[in-house]
Amino acid sequence: MCTLSRARDGGLEILEQMPTAPKRIIVPCGGGGLASGIALACPEAEIVIVEPEGWDDMKNSLAQGKIVPVGVDAPATLCDALQTPHVSPITFGILQDRQVRAVTASEGAVRDAVRWAWEKHQLVVEPGGAIALAALLSGEIASVEGTVVVLSGGNIDPVLHAQIVAEQA
Repeated sequence: MCTLSRARDGGLEILEQMPTAPKRIIVPCGGGGLASGIALACPEAEIVIVEPEGWDDMKNSLAQGKIVPVGVDAPATLCDALQTPHVSPITFGILQDRQVRAVTASEGAVRDAVRWAWEKHQLVVEPGGAIALAALLSGEIASVEGTVVVLSGGNIDPVLHAQIVAEQA
């Protein structure tokens, strides 16, 4: 689990590495810890969270203005790191206050992002960590100048990674 202070540090790292403050930050979201920390550290940036299809409890919670759990019939997902049954009141409150935008990414888009990260940059990224990139590459979120895409985590079974990389786009 990502604590808010460590996640805020990630947001501060973004600010340190960018020549100018980012306009938009696209962040993977499970329970919302990473996204909330970044939202706190980067108050001027638009924050867009990305969740797996069917595991979009933060998106649904933000839309309804109250915490809504994941449905009992949630589909299987490669994004196991993002499988939270319900969001935390703390992270929900922060993301609600920041009026973040929430989108989902398909399993196919996630596979494409894992493959793209490897083929273009030799980065091993776990599916949940690649979901923000998936939303950008699939066109779910438009790229604007000053966009930061957070890739988080490389905890993927080597066999699964090899299978995904070997797939045809």
